[in-house]
Amino acid sequence: MPGVDVRDNRRTEMATAVPKLRLAGLRSISLRPANSLRRFATIFFVTGSVVFVLLILDRFMTLVSAFSGIVMICFLAWLLAFVVSPLVDGAAKRLHLGRGIAVGLVYGCVALTLVGLVLAAGSIGITEATSLVNRLDEGTATIAGSLASLQKSLGISTGTIDLAALFRQGEARILPDIKATLDTQSGAIAGTVASIVGTLSMILILSVFIVTDADGLQAKWRRVIPNRFETQLDLFDRSVGRAFKGWLWSQVILIAIQVALTIVVGLIFGLPYLFLLCLVAALCMPIPFVGPGLALLPPMFIAAAFVPGAFIPVTLVLFIGQALIMNLAVPRLMKRTSGVHPLVTLLSVLVGAQVAGIWGALFGLPVAAVVSMLANYVINIQAVQEVEGMDLLEVTTAIRAAYPEATPEEVLAEAADQAEAIYATQREERGIP
Repeated sequence: MPGVDVRDNRRTEMATAVPKLRLAGLRSISLRPANSLRRFATIFFVTGSVVFVLLILDRFMTLVSAFSGIVMICFLAWLLAFVVSPLVDGAAKRLHLGRGIAVGLVYGCVALTLVGLVLAAGSIGITEATSLVNRLDEGTATIAGSLASLQKSLGISTGTIDLAALFRQGEARILPDIKATLDTQSGAIAGTVASIVGTLSMILILSVFIVTDADGLQAKWRRVIPNRFETQLDLFDRSVGRAFKGWLWSQVILIAIQVALTIVVGLIFGLPYLFLLCLVAALCMPIPFVGPGLALLPPMFIAAAFVPGAFIPVTLVLFIGQALIMNLAVPRLMKRTSGVHPLVTLLSVLVGAQVAGIWGALFGLPVAAVVSMLANYVINIQAVQEVEGMDLLEVTTAIRAAYPEATPEEVLAEAADQAEAIYATQREERGIP
């Protein structure tokens, strides 16, 4: 009968389905430990790989730190070659000289400049420093007398506070140590000067070789990188060039501004030891954060010690000039020369100082500029590719035809701006707020 056959078939299916369900349940139960073991094994191997990579990096950084002096000399030689190379090209083109002669001419001028600076610092600077040390007692006595006169004019009793006595106590603790250090470390200072001269000589020699064979070194560098990364390599070269060139020029401009400010203040108010003050200002300005403040202290001390009547106007002029430089000139200069936002500049100096100390603080900005430019390049590419109906090659080709002098990163930035405008239009058409 048909009805009986249907019922028999249903009973048969139910009978066969129950074991299947049980088997599936048993399989799932038996597979859970295997899956868990496999998951734990994956986590173990991934964690072990990460730890192994970190250990290798730690060994590598230890090896690099052992050769940090050589690495720094090579880096400074490359930096000098990077700065001098345009001068060599310009001399060869304008004077119609061979590249070898142009290299010799430019580096001869650089060597003479460095030797002149070292000799001037060693002769005039040491002479003024020796004279200043010999007159420290006279200067400190003048400062103590000025403090006593100031306290008397303000009507403050010496029973409340004695400014002159506090200054003499500080002088008694600090000044003998400074004199003793200068007396005992004269040999070390001479050795340091000799070491600096030797290091500068090595930097000059390495830089000459780098500039002389710049094309060959660049060709070898490009052979290492695959051809498919040619665009990224060109971007890296331009970003490194712009970042370090901008950083160097910004440092030179800031040093020149501070030295000019020191000279103007010294000539107007008749401050002695002007060469020594300018030398200290030039050395202090590249130091991040504290450098500009340190550059102000020597003129203020000299004014208080030897020209007490000019202390207040010197202090006011220096502070106002420094405030204008740091708040108006520096942010614009950094952004124009390196293309980096002032906030990124501050963070790069902080991170560089945390990672590599004083050298990291000094070179943190150009490294951050390179990273920022490369990151902007990748972000702009992604912004264009995410817009529907927009082809990256067609857009960049049209922009390059309209602006033939624009760099590839500027073309890509314009394409990203157009992509954002198209995406905003698409959202409005779809009614998305």
